[in-house]
Parts: sequence; C-alpha cells; structure tokens
Amino acid sequence: MSICEIAKKFNVSSVTVSNALNHRKGVAEKLAKEIRAYAEAVGYRPNYMARSLLSGRTGIVGICLCVPPSTPWYGELLCRLQLQLSEANLYAITIVLDPFRRDARDRNESWALNFFNQIKAEVVLLGPCDRSRYQVVSQEYLATEKLIIFDSVDLLPCSHLMLDLVGGTQQAMQYLCEMGHRRIGYLGLNAFDLDNPSPYTRFSAYRSFLESRNITFDPAVVIPANGSVPTPETGEFLEKVLRTEQRPTAFLCHNDNYAMLALKVADRLGLRVPEQLSLIGFDDQTGAWLTTPELTTVRFNLENYVAEIVRMTTAIVGKNSSGRYSYCEKAELVVRGSVAENRDRF
Repeated sequence: MSICEIAKKFNVSSVTVSNALNHRKGVAEKLAKEIRAYAEAVGYRPNYMARSLLSGRTGIVGICLCVPPSTPWYGELLCRLQLQLSEANLYAITIVLDPFRRDARDRNESWALNFFNQIKAEVVLLGPCDRSRYQVVSQEYLATEKLIIFDSVDLLPCSHLMLDLVGGTQQAMQYLCEMGHRRIGYLGLNAFDLDNPSPYTRFSAYRSFLESRNITFDPAVVIPANGSVPTPETGEFLEKVLRTEQRPTAFLCHNDNYAMLALKVADRLGLRVPEQLSLIGFDDQTGAWLTTPELTTVRFNLENYVAEIVRMTTAIVGKNSSGRYSYCEKAELVVRGSVAENRDRF
C-alpha cells in the first residue's frame, strides 16, 4: 500500500496523506485520525528511499570494520555504536573486512567505500586504520570531510579518534618495573604491529619503554600471534619460552585474551600466577575479573569513546560545524591480582 493509494481512497492529495501520517499541520484532525487508522489497518509502511529522495538526506552511516567483530573489544564497540546511532535517528550499515587477507584488503576497502558512496551514506566510519592504509583509503574516498577514522593508529589529516595505546603501555610497563620486573616479554604480537613503523602501537611503545630504561630488547621473549584471538600454536610457542631457564618473569599481553591464554599455559606448567609469572592484559574485557587470579589490565572507557564517535558523526550529518575533529581516549591501569613483586630482582 502506497501513499498514492491511500490518497485515492480518501480522495485527497498525497501531500495531505503525508502530513496526516507525520502529524503535520494543515489536515483536519478528524481526517488525519481516519487516515492514520486506515494506514495502520492496511499495514502501510513508509518508503524509506522515497522519503530520502524528497528530503535530500538518507540518515545512513556506513561502518567499515577492518577487524573481526569476534574480538571482544570490537564486538562491544560495534553493538554500542549501532545502538547509539539508532537513538540519534541514524541508520548504521556495517561491512566487515578481513584484515589478514592482504591480497584482497585493498579491493575490499575500495568496494566498501564505493558501496557507501552509492547508497549516499552521510558519514563513513572506518577503523582501525594507520597512516599507510589512510593514504589508500583517502584516494578511493575523496569526500574525506565525511570520513571518520576510529581506532586510528596514527595522527591523521581527517576526523579521527585514537586510543592512548602508548600511555596505556607505559603505565603497564612502569608498574611492572616498580614491582621489580626487568625481563618482561610481549605476548600476542600480530603481523600488523610487527610490520607497522608507527610509534603509536602497543609493541612500539613496549620497545620504546625498554630502551628508555636501558633494558635490552630480547626478541626471544616476544610471542607472535596470527591475529587478535589466541590459537593453540601461540600457546605452544609460549610454553616453549616458559620452559627455558631464562624465561620472563612478566608478560605484557596484547589483549586480555592473550593474558587468559598465559594463565592456562602457566597452570599446565605448574607456574603460579602472580608469584612466578606476572601478567598484564589490555582492554579490560568482561572476563578479566572472572579469571583466577583476576587480571590486571589496561582499560579504556568504551562508553565515552562511542559517545564521542556519535558526537562527531551527528556534527557532520547536521553540518553543525566545518573542519575536522580529533579525539584521544586516555588509558587507565586497573590493578587486580595478576602482578606480584619479583623477589628475584637484581
């Protein structure tokens, strides 16, 4: 049932029906109620695309997520983001890309951005992203004033939001050093961070901190990973390192998932956490306080972060101001029970 058909039923214009359905002035109250009652009875639903063409606005926000949403941080971020955009009367359409398929990544991002252009998305949210990826994206998506990068690794010449990974890493490493740890490993190094020259990644900040304290970087205590979710192969690699005489006394973990993996491997080897092995995670996932012991971790206020993404989005949609926006969510070290003093210090 269309507006035209309803208009023919009441022998009025389509504009009159539209005004009645949207509670606008200019229609007698009795007639307006009759039109709305009839529309509900016949199951009328507004034609979204037609309304968009008339208003010149779509209200569509494209979300290009360049990492699997199975990662707890991104799963929760995506859920909260879609809910808050809906509350702002915006419609989120999400495309998920595989960041580990390098051969198809450029093509996928190009396709996604072109798709959002074709459906006239008013804003495109894309992340995570670093400077090299942005250079490719900006060539494909020329309307950069409508592009917002979230979880930006670097400072970018467009609207973007960052997590203070460097500050969080420094807090975690400082705490471990204060507890007497000097042989600190890194658990969960993925290919993205390994190859990335940016000083703003967790791994770069880890190396910089060691250098600032004159602690020799040892690649033998860096445990590689295939992605953001632990695999049995990562656990096997970690087990080999923990069986050595010069094993680390502590690990900075890429996220809480890897810290939980370390808890599992340590238990299998009979190593007590935190007495014999200290661990610090990242992200403060829900499971971080469900483990035994509870995980010390680096936390970002996800609620504030998502609210800032939505604020930027609505400002661009409403054209409330010109220019570009930037924001950095500060880190907080949450001290729980997975770190202890290293009694073998010095």
